[in-house]
Amino acid sequence: MKPSFKAKLLTWFGIAAVHFGLSNLILPITMSLAAQGAGTATGQGLGVTLLVRMTKMLHFPLVTLALYPREWFPGNWVYVPMALNSVIWAFGIYGMIVLFRKSR
Repeated sequence: MKPSFKAKLLTWFGIAAVHFGLSNLILPITMSLAAQGAGTATGQGLGVTLLVRMTKMLHFPLVTLALYPREWFPGNWVYVPMALNSVIWAFGIYGMIVLFRKSR
């Protein structure tokens, strides 16, 4: 049975919401752990390195588009490009799900 348009839209929106939440949650965690590890003699450690790489992965298209001036998105408007980034990821992930289901 084919999923309805509403089910597809809810799945896509759920993927975007989870990505947006994770990408906003990982930033303060990474920053606080990196700040704690910066003052140690042994360095940041593997955990912080993995968190930094995960942060870069979650913000991938947004990081590459970081050439726009910060003044374009003052205050909480910074969430607009972050939400757009989550929408891009949701299209990609949902497209992969559709391709996987077609191949089975």
